[in-house]
Amino acid sequence: MTQPTSALLVSLTLALFAALALTAGVGAAASATGTVAVEDGSADGYNVTVAALDASNEPIVDPAETTVENGTFDYETVDNATSYFVRLESEDAVYYDLVDPGEEPAFVLNRRVTGTVVDESGAPVPNATVEVVSQHGPLVNQVPVSADGSFEVEPLQPNRTYPLRIRADGAVYREVVSTDAPSTEIDVELPAPTADPGALELGGGRPVNHLVRVGPTESGDGLFVIEILSVRNGADRPFVGPVDFAVPSNAEVVSGMVKNERVEATAGNGTVRVEASIEAGETAQVAAIYRTDDRALEKPVGYDVEEFALMLEEYDLAQAEFSDNLVEAEAGMDVPMVTNTAPLGADDRISVRVSGPPAGTGNATTPAGQSTQGTGSESGAGGLPVLPLGVAFVGTVAGGIAVYRYV
Repeated sequence: MTQPTSALLVSLTLALFAALALTAGVGAAASATGTVAVEDGSADGYNVTVAALDASNEPIVDPAETTVENGTFDYETVDNATSYFVRLESEDAVYYDLVDPGEEPAFVLNRRVTGTVVDESGAPVPNATVEVVSQHGPLVNQVPVSADGSFEVEPLQPNRTYPLRIRADGAVYREVVSTDAPSTEIDVELPAPTADPGALELGGGRPVNHLVRVGPTESGDGLFVIEILSVRNGADRPFVGPVDFAVPSNAEVVSGMVKNERVEATAGNGTVRVEASIEAGETAQVAAIYRTDDRALEKPVGYDVEEFALMLEEYDLAQAEFSDNLVEAEAGMDVPMVTNTAPLGADDRISVRVSGPPAGTGNATTPAGQSTQGTGSESGAGGLPVLPLGVAFVGTVAGGIAVYRYV
């Protein structure tokens, strides 16, 4: 059986309750039974959702919902299913299993994890949260850390390796715990996060480490800019602090984004400051979103960078004039883009000036391919909601800036 990726399984947990259209010609073949055993307790009443998957790990039919009665649950099998993704939900936690056809889902909940969370001096870290994550990807349970730094999570499944996420003071730390023994104890020491910008370096970006996306504002009189840095935290501890962007003095800040989530951003003295939390060793995308009041962008690069690109949205390259340190990208790109001719220093300046209306519109009041309905949430494929404020960074590159403009 080809194992689904963690990202896919996270998506499946979100989609289990979505309205999935039935695939034509697929019928129920037989009934299968699963079991749930809880040490010193009962699973009766727990909710169960079963998704039948095809060879591409895509749901075939509507996920089936049932409940546990007398320690068992039943569900209908599907003729051409290659695996079943099973979600078991109690009042406090969620458990997952992935089984082949003919294999009985068997949940045994009899393991316990306890521990303490302390800082580098050994003092307890209260107000922290411990998240237990399934080996398949989704969240299993989360518990608060007590005033004395202790925490307890139970029941868990045996012989599993659970990633732990510990959140404290705006930082995220990671540990791993195994449930081979009936009770497992883990002590976690959290180094204080750093706010030193020297801990950050550009790297790991796709297609580049520093990307500037430029398009028209809603009125067409100015430019709407999404500037993205691919930033790696090279420290042995989380980074919690500002990431600065050099911007034109006339820039009006819209917001910041860190790892697909909108965050606070402030502007002043030619700088947009985005508050970011980046785990130790993690590479994250951090963005500043801002407007200019005319159709020109001139600014310092802000960072020493080997790989820089500027993309145009709703303008053609023929409509733009660029600084001499930027040249048209290689042929074959499906978007108008320029890249640096040589490594750029933090104090080097780049510029672009556009003229004429957005390409293909004939006017500057309604950007190409965009309508004012972009301000609200819409329904995407499969009936799942697509929210403009939660668009992934890949969408910034592939889908453009339209979803951000009307904010």
